[in-house]
Amino acid sequence: MIKMQNQRWSKYYLFVFIVISLSVILRFFMLSKQSLWYDEGLSLTNSDVSTLQESIAKVRYIGNSDRFQPLYFIVLFLWRQVFGESEFALRSLSAILGIGSSIVIFFTALRIYGKKHALWSLLILTFSSFCVYYSQEARIYALAMFIASLQLYFFTTVLVKNEGNQGISIWLFSIFTAIGIFTNINFCFSTTALCLSHIAIYRNLRQWLQWWLPAAFLSLPPILYYLTLPGATDPESISVSRLGLPIIQNIIFVLHGILVGTTYGPSMEQLRGNDRVQVMLHYWPQIFLLLIVGTVIFLALIKVLLRHKKNNREKHPDYFFASLIVMAFLLGLLLAIVTKLNWVPRHSYYLWLPLAMLIPSALSLRPGISSKRYGVSQLAKIAVISLIVLNIYSLFNYYFNENYQKDDYRSAVQYIIKNRSSSTQSVFLFGNPRLFRYYGDTLSLDGRKLGDQLKKGITNENMAGKIQKLTNSADTVLIVVNRDYLFPKGLIEKEMSNLYNLDSEVSFAYFKIYRFPKKRT
Repeated sequence: MIKMQNQRWSKYYLFVFIVISLSVILRFFMLSKQSLWYDEGLSLTNSDVSTLQESIAKVRYIGNSDRFQPLYFIVLFLWRQVFGESEFALRSLSAILGIGSSIVIFFTALRIYGKKHALWSLLILTFSSFCVYYSQEARIYALAMFIASLQLYFFTTVLVKNEGNQGISIWLFSIFTAIGIFTNINFCFSTTALCLSHIAIYRNLRQWLQWWLPAAFLSLPPILYYLTLPGATDPESISVSRLGLPIIQNIIFVLHGILVGTTYGPSMEQLRGNDRVQVMLHYWPQIFLLLIVGTVIFLALIKVLLRHKKNNREKHPDYFFASLIVMAFLLGLLLAIVTKLNWVPRHSYYLWLPLAMLIPSALSLRPGISSKRYGVSQLAKIAVISLIVLNIYSLFNYYFNENYQKDDYRSAVQYIIKNRSSSTQSVFLFGNPRLFRYYGDTLSLDGRKLGDQLKKGITNENMAGKIQKLTNSADTVLIVVNRDYLFPKGLIEKEMSNLYNLDSEVSFAYFKIYRFPKKRT
C-alpha cells in the first residue's frame, strides 16, 4: 500500500516537474527575438547609474509614473552589473521571476486545496499568455507578481486549519507586503482587497488585527516614501496615458487581457483607429469562443459557491478568493476613474494569482447520482481546458505573428544607419533616445519638441525651417516617428512640404520613417 502511494506521488511530481520545465521553456523561448520597446527603454534609463547609492537616489526623481514603482529599477541596476545589458540579460530577470511565481502559486494551492487543484493552478499559470508576455519584458510586472505570490503564500496560513506557528508567517507576510508596496503602488490596492476579504469572510477581529497590524507597521516606510515624492499629491502632474476610451471598453480590455493576453484577438495597432468595432467583428469567432468559455467557468464557480453556502461553508477558501478578485477589480476600476488613468491589463497584474487559485474549483463538481451534475462537471472541465488552449493560441500569435510585434527599434535604427550619409541627416520626432543609442544610433537629432507641437496639432511654427536649421541644411532628412498614430494623419508631410519633397516612407512595427529631399530652387 505504501509502495503504491509512493509510486503515485512519484508520478505526480514527475508531471509537475514536466509542467515547470514547460514554464521555463515558454518564458525563455525566443526571449531576445523582438527589439526592446519604448517602455523597456525607460527601464534602461531608470537603471542607468554607476552605484547602488545613485540608483536609490535616481528613482525618486523619475519624471513619469515609474517613480511609483522604484524597486524594480534598483534590482535591474544590480542585475545589469552581473549579467550585462543584452536583450536576453535584461529580460531574463523577468523570466526567472515569472517561473518563480508559478512555482509559489503551485505550493500555495497544494497547501490549501491539495494535489489535483495545485496541478491545475500550475497549468493555468504556465500557459497563461498574460504571464508569459510579462515574463519576457524588462518591466516591473514579473517582479510585482512574484512578490504578490509570496505575500499570498504566507497569508494563506490563515486559510489552513491546524497550521502551527503562525508568527513566522505573519512577519514574512508583513515583510513581503511592504516590499510589494515599494515595488508598485498598485500593490496597495491588491493588499487592501486582501485585507477587506480577510475580515469579510473570516470575521475574526482578533486574528485580523494579529495579521494586519504588523503589515501596516512595516508598510508605513514605503507609503510615506510615496507621499513625499514630487507630484505625489497632484496626479495630473504625472506623465501617464490618460483615459481616452469609455470606461466600459477599458473594463472589457482588462478582463480580456488577463484571461488570454493581448495577442489573442485584434492587435493593439488594429484597435487604434476609428474602425475598432469593425475590427472586433472580424475576430468574432475568437471573441465568441472566449465569451462561452468565460461564461461556463463563471457559472460553474457560482454553482460551487452556492453549494458551499448550502452546506454552511461560508469560510471556504473559494469564498475568500472570489471576494479577493471582486474587491481587487473594483479598487482598480476606482483608481482608473478617479485618476483618469488609461486602465490596461498590466495595471491589474495581481488579479491572475487569485484567479489561478479559484478557477480549478470550477472542476470540483464531481459526478454524483444526478446526471445533470455530471454534465456540469464535464462542461466545466472542457471550459478550463479550452481556456488553456486559447492561451496557447495567444502565445502562438505572440511568438510568431508579426502583427502583434512591439516597437521595432532594432530594425528602425538599422535602416537609419544604413541610409544615413554625409548629406543625409536623421531626426526623431517621437521615440526613446536611450533605445536609439542602445542599438547604435548616436547621430540622430532629437526633435521631440517639434513632435510635441505636431501632436497637439500646432501647425504655424514653421516646422520645415526648424528642421532645416536643426540638420544644418542637410540635402536629405530622415524624419523618424515612433508611435505615428499620436500624430494627426498627413500633418508631417504637410508641414515639411514648404522646403522638402516626400520621396518615400518606410514602416516598421510602430515606426514610420519619412525620406525628405530638399526642394531645388
